[in-house]
Order: sequence, then C-alpha cells, then structure tokens
Amino acid sequence: MKPDAIETLLAEKGISLRALGPLLAGEFDLSAPANDVLARLAELTKGTSLEARVVCMDPVVARALLRQGAGLEPVPAGAALRNWITANAGAWHGILAPSAREIPSVELELGGSVSDIAAASAAQDRKTAQRLYDAYMAREGARIGIGTWHEYRTVYSTDNYISVFDPAVRRDHHLGLDLFCDAGTPLILPMDGEVVDARIIDVRLDYGGVLVLEHAFDDGKFWSLWGHLSFASARRWKPRDRIAAGTAFCEMGDFEENGWWLPHLHLQLSAEKYPDFTMMPGVGEGAFLDIWDDLFPDPTPLIFG
Repeated sequence: MKPDAIETLLAEKGISLRALGPLLAGEFDLSAPANDVLARLAELTKGTSLEARVVCMDPVVARALLRQGAGLEPVPAGAALRNWITANAGAWHGILAPSAREIPSVELELGGSVSDIAAASAAQDRKTAQRLYDAYMAREGARIGIGTWHEYRTVYSTDNYISVFDPAVRRDHHLGLDLFCDAGTPLILPMDGEVVDARIIDVRLDYGGVLVLEHAFDDGKFWSLWGHLSFASARRWKPRDRIAAGTAFCEMGDFEENGWWLPHLHLQLSAEKYPDFTMMPGVGEGAFLDIWDDLFPDPTPLIFG
C-alpha cells in the first residue's frame, strides 16, 4: 500500500513530478540508475492519473526532478562540468576553421525578431526559410548564425510540447547551441572523444545525421551530441571508435539529411550518460532552468568565451 500522503498527491490530475520528490525519497533509492528509478515510479503510479505520463518520461530528467524535490543535488556531476566549462572558456573555438571567434557572427532571435525564419523552417518551407535567412545574414554582414542556449522559441506551440513532468508548463526552451552555416561545413572535434552513438534519424523535424561522443575531463566524463549532420557523417563512425582532437569528423547536413531544417549544428552537452541518447530532449521546460543548467550546461563559453 502507498502511504496516505502519496495516495493523496497521486490523486491530483495535474501533479508535478517534483512535488513527489520529498515523499518518494523514503520509498526508493533516488541515487539508483535512472531506468531503475523510473521503473519504481511506474510501479508506484500504476492505476493512477500519473501512469500514462510516466510511460512517456525521460528517465534521466525524471530522476533529476525527483532528487531536486527531495532536497538532493539534482545532477551530482553537474557542478563539476559547469566549473570545467568556465575554466576552459574558449577551448573549443576551433570547432570551425577558421576559429569560430574570427568568423563574423550574429545571434538569431528565433523566438523573437527572426521568429519568421524559425516558423518557415519548422513548417518545412525550405525556399522561404532559406530566403529569409540569407537576407538577414546579408543585412548583418555575418557568416555564422547563433541560436542560443535556453532560448524561448514560439514554434514549440502544439500539444506535443506540453510537459509530461508538469502539465502546467510546456517544453519551449532550447537546450543546446545552434550554429547556422552552409550545408557541408566541416566540424572539427575540439577534444578527444569516443563514439557512443552514430545514427541516422531520417524523420522530418528530427536530427537527421547525429553523433554522440563521450569525453573525459578532470576526474569525470561528459557527453556531447552533434545533431543535424549529413548522413555520411553518421555512417563514417560506429560506437567505440575513438576520434582525436583536431579531426574534421563530420559535416553539417542539408535539408534532405538534417531533419529538413535550415543547415545548422545542434550541439548539446550532457553531464549524464543516457541509457538511450535518442531520449535526450533538445527542448525543455523553462521552469526547469536550474535542472538544465546542471544536466545540459551551456556550451557557448567553450566556443566563444
């Protein structure tokens, strides 16, 4: 039987997962692997209003929210990775050649002044998206467009983006860094890495070609996701391949191969290794910024710092 307090909370239709944290801390080990925590949560919520939502939950995010609600550090490895990023500001500027810091760039306010570009791209209107983007970049005299980390974007407006963790909020904030360049632009690995995943997700508005790498830093590890690549980039590598820093290891994909978006790189860091990186969200809830800051820290300082 569930304790009365948990029973009461589970009876609430719109209960947020974070609100369960204080009570669930005594029910099971929140330091267990994320899949185990989610399995226990599924058992506990069976037959309740939360059951259907739990089935759709990302286990890594679910555990972080439960830990935060229980007063624990949401992502134990998060602070160390953020500190490492701060200490290594600018170390990844060579991701492009010449240095990303030397190429004229401009921030694309995809949730604001240039939301028409984002809307055309999300509508898979290639001609309009490219025309608007080219005109804007010409006016700004820029060659790199930057889609910022944690930017609010209006294109995430359908019911598909209502949060399963808290139905009162939606997933409408970007969790990676976007670098918009010409299709075929080579990307140079800024530090040694081992391939964890290399695949093609040939679904419109998904990643297209995608690579996930594992990196060692100080006494820990972190993971980098490189999305919207060419198909050839994903086919070039396989899990457990080691890639040396300085290798031109992938290229930005064109519309037909990158999920039908304007050509760009989606770069996202993770402090946690996912059981399945296809579950790692590229957009998240603005209400969970404190979680995202630890789990998917901003890579911008590494490149432009």
